[in-house]
Amino acid sequence: MRATIQAYRGHLYLWLWGLIWIAISLLNWTEGTRYQAASGWLSAAGCVASFLIGIIQGRQVRSRVNKRFVAVCISILLFGFVAWPIVLGPPHGYKSGFGLGTLVWMQIYIVAGIWFDNYLLWVGIAATALILAGLVFLPGLFWACTLLAGAVLVGTGFYVRYGWR
Repeated sequence: MRATIQAYRGHLYLWLWGLIWIAISLLNWTEGTRYQAASGWLSAAGCVASFLIGIIQGRQVRSRVNKRFVAVCISILLFGFVAWPIVLGPPHGYKSGFGLGTLVWMQIYIVAGIWFDNYLLWVGIAATALILAGLVFLPGLFWACTLLAGAVLVGTGFYVRYGWR
């Protein structure tokens, strides 16, 4: 049972979104002009892949959907992408837009870590710290910080899959 749970513990999502995050960061670092269209396509492909992973894994390990957690996630997304930009104004550029989007998703990782498993909490905190450091303290190295944040996701996926006991 432990091996089955370890095999379906979420590492595929971490690998997928870590690699997408790295690809978007590299694309923005090298070709900022094509960033928005390409990041949209990469994100859409990631959503489709996530849905397929969920279907495949749902056949292996069955569990009920926590409706309260889903409601919390939806409220975080609505506040982050609708309410906050209305109150604070839209992001000033693509770096701040990328930062806002990333921080909203990392807030969901942190909540998931509090709700379900500590490793998600620490992934959310580490990625948030890197993004904020890049935006506030190291703006010239912002995309390097985002690459590291994507690497945090990929590395955590390897830890969850192969190092977790």
